[in-house]
Amino acid sequence: MCGWFFPPAGCAGDPRLGVGVVDEEGQRALRLSLYTDLSLRLLLYLGAVEAGGWTTTPAVARTFGVSLNHLQKVARGLTGAGYIEARQGRSGGVRLARPPAEVRLGAVVAELEGLGCLVECARGPCPLAGRCLLKHALDSAERSFIRELDRFTLADVLASPTGATLRDLIGREAEEAGEPVP
Repeated sequence: MCGWFFPPAGCAGDPRLGVGVVDEEGQRALRLSLYTDLSLRLLLYLGAVEAGGWTTTPAVARTFGVSLNHLQKVARGLTGAGYIEARQGRSGGVRLARPPAEVRLGAVVAELEGLGCLVECARGPCPLAGRCLLKHALDSAERSFIRELDRFTLADVLASPTGATLRDLIGREAEEAGEPVP
């Protein structure tokens, strides 16, 4: 399955689409939107920054090699959702609005992706709407997916080798840019 924190090379498909991606082994895989992917990366980065420290979206974009414009849009959305704080100006930046142990991955994904959206029976409209088991089965699978993700917090991910790797990346990127390590 294509990873959603650091997608491996070879993941095919349009990142704006949520389903229908084929992974390296040719298996069909569910995939989160690019917006959710970048949101999770930004949250991880901010969780890895020293205890509530501020950082800039350009620094995050450089570290992950992603579009600054996309990342700024994500930062606005996460600010509106209460996951991060942002301040403007010369000493501006972004930081987590709550401790990493309080940020459940399932809650973040559910908020950003929405629930019950794998199949939209009203699109078309489908003549089977209201009489089809498929919508129920997919909604149930989606809820199971979110429940599984909810077992993990940002703190759990950052306590794994992912956290150490991310802190190393942040330090290297700051050194190369001639900035203080956040």
